[in-house]
Amino acid sequence: MERRKTEDRRQVHVFVADDRRDGPYERRNDDARRWEREQERAKIARIRAFKEKNKASPSTSPMIPKKQLVYIGLALLVIAVVIILLQ
Repeated sequence: MERRKTEDRRQVHVFVADDRRDGPYERRNDDARRWEREQERAKIARIRAFKEKNKASPSTSPMIPKKQLVYIGLALLVIAVVIILLQ
C-alpha cells in the first residue's frame, strides 16, 4: 500500500494508492476528527464571545432609580397643576 523513501519511520511517506489521501494521517479518519475539533473550537469561541458580551454590559443599577423617577414625576405633576391653577 505504501513505500517508504527511507528506513526511518518518521520520514515523509509516499503512497502508491492515492485515491482519497493527502498524507499518512488521512487514512485513519483524521479529517473527520479534525473537523469535529474545529466544530468544537467554534462552539467554544461562540460561548466565550457570548459570555464576554454579557461581561461587557454591566448589570449595575441605572443612574436614577425607579423610585426617584416616580418622585420627580409627582413633583413635576404638582408643579404643573399649581401653575395651571394660578393662571
